[in-house]
Amino acid sequence: MFFGDLKTQDWQPVRHWKAADAGLDRDAAAVLTIAGSLTRFLERRYGIRLEVRVHDQFVDHASPDEAEMLDCDIGASVLRRQVSLMSRSSVLFDAESVLPLADLPADLMRELQEGKRPLGNLLLDRGLSLSRSDLSVALLDIEGRHQECWARRSVLRSPSGTRALVVEVFHAEMWKRLQSASLRY
Repeated sequence: MFFGDLKTQDWQPVRHWKAADAGLDRDAAAVLTIAGSLTRFLERRYGIRLEVRVHDQFVDHASPDEAEMLDCDIGASVLRRQVSLMSRSSVLFDAESVLPLADLPADLMRELQEGKRPLGNLLLDRGLSLSRSDLSVALLDIEGRHQECWARRSVLRSPSGTRALVVEVFHAEMWKRLQSASLRY
């Protein structure tokens, strides 16, 4: 994984997690628990437009944990996409997506390889409704630049069969930007 071993983190399903108990305000809670497209939510609610910076994208094999969440075979071929989502040259959050290749349409694969748009927007713009399952949040307990960052993990599913395990890790800049945007909106 882009972020290291995330399976050891204390992932809390959002249906049981309380943002107030974690000391987070309603804007941070909304970002961590939004079930639809996060990028669309940020654009519409806060006026934050995101750009994608692709760090890496490659064919890999599903780990046992990924296979279980994605309902595919352990070791199945997957597309692993590691990106940063930025606004005005600042990284707001990093994301890693894992998509089983068996269900990935060729035209979507081409758009992902272009690396210009967030995954959720690509799926929505193709006319695919999205459902998000297994949405969980964690305050990361890992070494390095993601230490003490809030993260969320979920599985996106479209009616066409496309599935993606998505992990998003939020930088401090995200919460600053939300505070600033909240004052304007």
